[in-house]
Amino acid sequence: MRSISRFLLISLLCTVLSVTLVASLWSYRDSTHEVEELFDAELAQMARVLQSLLAVQLKRTQLSQLKDALQYRPYIDPTIANPDNTDDDNDEASALGHKYESKLAFVVWNEQGDELFSSSGRGSNLSFSKQPGYGDEALEPQTPPSGQQQQQQQWRSFMLHDSSLNLWIKVAQRHDVREELTGEIVEHTLLPLLLMIPLLGLLIAFVVRRGLSPLRQLSGQLASRTPDHLKPLSNKQLPDEITTVVDAINALMQRLEQAMERERRFSADAAHELRTPLAAIRIHAQNVQQQLSLQQLGPPQQIIDGVDQMSHTIDQLLTLSRLEFDTEQPQQPLDLSRLVRQISAELAPLALDRSQRLELEAADDCTICGNSSALAILIRNLIDNAIRYTPPQGQVQINVESRPGPNNLEQCYLSIHDSGPGIAMTEHGKVMQRFYRLADQAINGSGLGLSIAQQIASQHRATISLSDSPLATTGLSVTVCFDRIADNI
Repeated sequence: MRSISRFLLISLLCTVLSVTLVASLWSYRDSTHEVEELFDAELAQMARVLQSLLAVQLKRTQLSQLKDALQYRPYIDPTIANPDNTDDDNDEASALGHKYESKLAFVVWNEQGDELFSSSGRGSNLSFSKQPGYGDEALEPQTPPSGQQQQQQQWRSFMLHDSSLNLWIKVAQRHDVREELTGEIVEHTLLPLLLMIPLLGLLIAFVVRRGLSPLRQLSGQLASRTPDHLKPLSNKQLPDEITTVVDAINALMQRLEQAMERERRFSADAAHELRTPLAAIRIHAQNVQQQLSLQQLGPPQQIIDGVDQMSHTIDQLLTLSRLEFDTEQPQQPLDLSRLVRQISAELAPLALDRSQRLELEAADDCTICGNSSALAILIRNLIDNAIRYTPPQGQVQINVESRPGPNNLEQCYLSIHDSGPGIAMTEHGKVMQRFYRLADQAINGSGLGLSIAQQIASQHRATISLSDSPLATTGLSVTVCFDRIADNI
């Protein structure tokens, strides 16, 4: 079951159609039974009316003269070529009679089976038998359509015997009269139901969609949740069946929020607990270095470098942790060139200590939308990496420019070129992973700088690409592409 709404819609429509079909069959069966009873009663009534009329007539006329005394003149519509064919679209009734008279017949016989009179000779085909009651027989039409083969017609008859008059009276009716009435009853009963099925389908679809709307609302609430937004879901105006699900989800989100809060506290506490002894170790190492310097012995520089490396790794881990948990940082328009100038000025002393040439070319029209604190970390990591891995007397060049991108949309590019050892093309995808460091790497590092930069770039819908540096045959170029916005925003 891939869709609850589709399952409910199909199931309900099939149920309605099935019930309608059963109701149709039941209505047809019941209507047929009632019509049969009604017409059978009419046949018996007609026979008894004839019996009463004959009883009155026989008081005036002898039985031998009855055939000449009684005459029946049926109504014949002059517009109908074949009176026995009443399936045309002419009006069924008029002021002079009804065309269905041709579907009714009667015959009166004496005790010897001699026909005394009938309905204009139409009853002459009715069989004579001294068997009172109802019966069915098939008769040939007296005036079949020209050019067509004769087809027998089914008749329903009632035979009445009058022992005082010594007469047999048979009244008959064609079966198609009954079938037509039954069909009319069923049609007029079921046609409104059939016409209502499309409307019922629309109503069922509306009810199903309305009934499942709480699920769509719940799905929308869940889709809007982020790792740092685990507030309880609203269960207002929700049905009882979904309220239990929402309560279970809220309990799970509460446990997740508590677990993540414990992780945050652990990161902060670990950083605090590690920074304190590291700071003490560094101070003691500096004191030892001063004492050793007075004794003209080599300074314990390796201890200080190790402490600095550990402190740098801790700072990078905390930065990465904050970025992962704080995914919805407020962003606003800012000048990328100005921010790059500030970070470059802060890191310029580090380049001077290594006798490196740090150059900056920044355009004045690079306005992007972003978080200044996060982008400062990105820029600082990239420039710091370039300075760290560039050897003394090397060169680091920073460019900020605006130009059309692949889709002819104006974009801002931050490029940092260095003359360091570079990174092989096969390693470009791997260096973005956490703690990944190249083999035989002489420079100390945490392996987190490019991972942090990638995390910040993705939060700003920016892309980072690596390429060969134009400054040296072994250098590296890191380019970050931002979407540029108008300066007056």
